[in-house]
Amino acid sequence: MQKTEVFYPSKLPPRNTFPQESVLFYDSILNKNAAFKAWSKKFEFQLALKSGESLKTINSFSEVLTKLSKLAVPSTPRLTFIAVGGGSVGDFVGFLASVYLRGRALIQIPSTWLAAFDSAHGGKNGLNLLGQKNQLGTFHSPEKVYLVKELLVSQPSARMVEALGEVIKIAIIGQPRIFSVLEKNIFKLNAKHLIEILPAAVQAKYKIVGLDPYEKSGVRRVLNLGHTMGHVFESHFGWPHGICILLGTLFSVRWSYHLGCLSTRDYIRISNLIESAYTSINLNEDLAGVTEAQIKTALFKDKKRTSSSQIDFIFIKKVGSVTRKKVSVDEILAEIHRQKTEY
Repeated sequence: MQKTEVFYPSKLPPRNTFPQESVLFYDSILNKNAAFKAWSKKFEFQLALKSGESLKTINSFSEVLTKLSKLAVPSTPRLTFIAVGGGSVGDFVGFLASVYLRGRALIQIPSTWLAAFDSAHGGKNGLNLLGQKNQLGTFHSPEKVYLVKELLVSQPSARMVEALGEVIKIAIIGQPRIFSVLEKNIFKLNAKHLIEILPAAVQAKYKIVGLDPYEKSGVRRVLNLGHTMGHVFESHFGWPHGICILLGTLFSVRWSYHLGCLSTRDYIRISNLIESAYTSINLNEDLAGVTEAQIKTALFKDKKRTSSSQIDFIFIKKVGSVTRKKVSVDEILAEIHRQKTEY
C-alpha cells in the first residue's frame, strides 16, 4: 500500500500545491465557511456533494460519475481527486478515485474531527449496499492528508463529541497517554486539546495499518474495537458513527470485565470516560430498542466475520491493550441479553 504523507497546516494549502488537473470534491455545507469558499474558487474543476450515508450509494455514485464526465477534466496521469469533508465524503471520493480510469491519485482534507482522527487514514473506502455499511469497498490510500487547523476548529461542539468514539478507541488500543489527557480534561475538553493529541492518535493508527495494510493477517482488526455493536446501532437508528462507536465500546468494556479480561480499576476508568464524553448515553435502553432478528441480520453482514457463524470481536485487556477473539453470533446475543438484565 502506498505510504501516505500527513501534514498539519494552520490554513488550507496554496492552490499550486496540487496538480492543475485536480478535481475538488467537497461537502456542500463548507460553502458556509468563508475561508474555504474563497479557497475553493481557485479550482477550475469542482463538485459539491451532500454528505451523509445517502451519498455512499450506487445511485449517488452513478449521478456523480455523470457530473464528473460533464466537467471534461483532462484524463492525464496527473489527474488527482481532492476530498474535503467528513467521513462520508472521504469514503465516497476515495472509492471513486480507486476505480476511475483504473485508479487516480487521492488527497484527503478532512473537515470534521471524526475524519481527521480516523477515516481519512488507512486507505479504506466504500459504498453502502442494501442498508449495510461499506459492503462495496477498496483499499486506496491517499498520497497526502492535510489536517487543517482552521477547518477543524470551526466545527460545532457536537462534531467534537462525535469524534470521541474513535479517539477513545485508539487510546484504549494503544495510547494510554491520550487516555489520561482525555480523563483529565473530559469536562472541559475543547479544540485545543484535540489538536494537541491529533498527531499521536494518527501515528498510532498508521502503526497498526502498516502491520496489516490489506487486513489479511487480522492485526488491523483491533481498530474495529466498538464497531461490531456500533454498526448495529448505526444501521438501525441512523445515529452518528462516533456516538455508535462509544456505545459499542461500552458494550465491549462490560463484556471484557464479565469475562475477567479487564480489571475493576480499568473497567471503571473506561466506563466513566465514555459516560462522561456522552452524557446522554443509555446502552441498556439502546440494546432494548433493537430486536434480536435485527441484530442477527446486521451481524451476519458484518465484514469481521471469520466464518458463517463467528465474528472477530475485540476485547479489552487494559487501557492500552486489546485482544481479538472469535465469538459466535449466539454468544453475542447471549451477552446482549445479560447486559439488558444485569445493568
